[in-house]
Amino acid sequence: MLAASSTLDSSMRRTQDPESSGDESSPLSAADLLGFERLLLQLSVRFINLPVSEIEDAIGESLSQVVKALHIDRSTLTRLVPNLGLFEAAYSWAVEGVSPVRRRFVSEDSPWSIAMARARKPVVFDCLADLPPEAHIDKMSYQLMGLKSHVNMPIVVGGQLYGGLSFGCVRQERHWTPDILSRMRLLGDIFASALARKLAKEELDLAMGLERVASSTLASLALAERPGSETIEAGLRQIAEFAGVEYVGIWQGVGTGSELAETGHWLAQGFLARRTADFIQHLPWLHARVLGGEVVRLHRVEDLPADAQTDRATLMRHGIRSIFAMPISAAGQTTAALVMASILMEREWPEALLPGTSLLAEVFAHVHARRVIEERGRAANDEAALWRERLALLVRLDTIGEMSLALSHELKQPVGAIENYALAALRRLGEGTADLQRVSDLAEKIIGQVTRASEIVLRMRGVVQDPELHTSSFGVMRMIGECIEAVRLDCIGRRISIRSHAAEDLPEVRADEVHIQQVILNLLRNAIEAIDMHADARRREIVVEASLHDDRAVLVSVADSGVGIPEDEIERVFEAFYSTKSTGLGVGLPICRRLAEANGGSLWAARNPEGGARFFLTLPTRAVH
Repeated sequence: MLAASSTLDSSMRRTQDPESSGDESSPLSAADLLGFERLLLQLSVRFINLPVSEIEDAIGESLSQVVKALHIDRSTLTRLVPNLGLFEAAYSWAVEGVSPVRRRFVSEDSPWSIAMARARKPVVFDCLADLPPEAHIDKMSYQLMGLKSHVNMPIVVGGQLYGGLSFGCVRQERHWTPDILSRMRLLGDIFASALARKLAKEELDLAMGLERVASSTLASLALAERPGSETIEAGLRQIAEFAGVEYVGIWQGVGTGSELAETGHWLAQGFLARRTADFIQHLPWLHARVLGGEVVRLHRVEDLPADAQTDRATLMRHGIRSIFAMPISAAGQTTAALVMASILMEREWPEALLPGTSLLAEVFAHVHARRVIEERGRAANDEAALWRERLALLVRLDTIGEMSLALSHELKQPVGAIENYALAALRRLGEGTADLQRVSDLAEKIIGQVTRASEIVLRMRGVVQDPELHTSSFGVMRMIGECIEAVRLDCIGRRISIRSHAAEDLPEVRADEVHIQQVILNLLRNAIEAIDMHADARRREIVVEASLHDDRAVLVSVADSGVGIPEDEIERVFEAFYSTKSTGLGVGLPICRRLAEANGGSLWAARNPEGGARFFLTLPTRAVH
C-alpha cells in the first residue's frame, strides 16, 4: 500500500547529532516511548480486521490517542483532492485550547511543503529556523498558524499520493528524535493500509453499482419498442438516485456545433424553481470543454478559472454547487454530453465514476441516434443492427454478475497473504530490537499482493469494455488460459476439474480478443452451470481443446459432463430469449454466435458422446484477409 523506506529522506535530517535520539533533549521518557510502541501495536492489530465502515471513525479516534501519547498539540490526516490539485484536512484532532487546522491547503500558501509531499518526502522541523531558504513562504504561513514544530509524513495508497499525516506543536518547540520519526512513518503505513482497503471497496462498489444501473437502463431501453421521453427520464432518474444528485440531463450539440441544448433531463422534486431556460444556454466555458472531448469534474463552482466568469455566475444563480459532464462521441466527434449536477452539497467525482458513466453516456447516445433514425424514416434493419451491438453489453454485464463469486474467491488468496505478512511484521515489531529491514521486506510483499488483487479486479472489469470491433493477432491458447484462470477457483469450489489441450504449431488467430474472450467465458460459465444441474454426474469435468480446422481457421471446442442438450433443442439454444436455465436471459448464446460471426468465425453445438454438451468455435487465422 505504502511505498515506504526504513529511514527518512536524508534531505530532511536536522543539524542535531543523530546520536542524540533518546537523550535528555527528547520530551518523551522511556516509558512514553514504550507506551507509544504499544499503541502502534494495538492500532496495527485493530486495523487489520476492522470493517471498512468503521475505518473513518477509527482513524479519528486513533489520532486523539497519538496526540496524547506523544504529548503534542495536534495531529491531522490530509488528503489530496486530485481534480483540484489541493490538500484538505480529512481527519484531525487537537488538544483543548488549540485551534483546528484549516480545511484546505493550496500551493500559494505552502509551495515548498506541498512540493515535498508530491515528491513523497517528509517535512520535519524542530523550529521555524530549521526551514531552508526556499521555504520562506511556508515559514510565513506556519507563523500565521502559530506552528512552532511540525512533522508531515506523506501517505501513498495504491501507488498514488493520498495525502499526509502531520504532527504539530503550537505551544512550545519540540525536538523530533529519529526513533519517534520512524514510528510516525509506521503509523502512516497503518493508516495507508486501512485507507487502501476503504478506497478499494468504495471504488469497486461505485463501479459495480454503475454497471448494474447501466445494465438495467440498457435492458429497459433495448426492450422498449420506441423509447420515448418517459422511458429516458426513468433511466436518468435511476442514475440520479444512485449517484445522489438532484439533476441529470442529456445535452445535445445544436447549430454550428459550438453550443449544447438539453434533449432530456430528470430533476429532483422541489428544485424546479432553481432551473430556468438560461441554465444551459449561458455556460460557454463548459460547452467548449465538453465539445472538445474533455470530461469536466467540478468539485466547487468557486474553483472555476478566471475565464469562466459567465459559467460561475450562471451556476451560482441556479444553486449548482458541483457539476460533472461526460462527453458523448459518435464517429470520432463529440456531439453530446451526460451531465450530473449537485445542488444540496459539494461533490467529488472520483476516477471510479468514469467507466460506468461513459457506458451510460453511450447508452443514451444510441437512444438519441435511434430516435433520429426513426424520425428520418430509415430502414428497420439499420436500427436493428445498431441495437444488436448494444445488446452485447447486456451480456457482458450479466457475465460480470455471474462471475462475482469467482471474484470473491480469487481475492481470498491475496487478502490472506496480506494478513499473514502483516502479522509477521507485527511479530517483528514486537521483538526487543525490531529488524526494520525485515519489516520493510514484509511491507514490499504486502504491496505485491495488493497489486495482484488489483489485477484480478481489472481483469474482471475488462470484460465490459467497448464492444466495437478491434481486431488483432493473438495466440488462442494464451487467451483460453486467461479465461480458465478467471473461473478456476469457482470450479474448485464446485469440485469441477478443468483442463485444456492444443495441437502443436497452432497459428495465431485474427479477431477482436475481448469479443472472443467474452464468448469463451460464456461457454465456460454455461458448462459449469450444466455440470451443477447434473447432480448424478460421476464425472465433473470441462475440457477445452484447440486444433487446426483447416488452412484458414482454428477450431476451439468446450466440452462438459453436464445435463446435456436434447437433440431437438441443439439449434434452439441460439435463438434469442430461449434458455434452458430458469434464471437465464436467453441472450448469451445468440450474442456469442453473432460475435463469432462478426469476427469471421462460427459457433455451433452438439451432444457430447461421453455425456453432456460440446460447443465448437472457429476463428480465422491471421492469413485470412
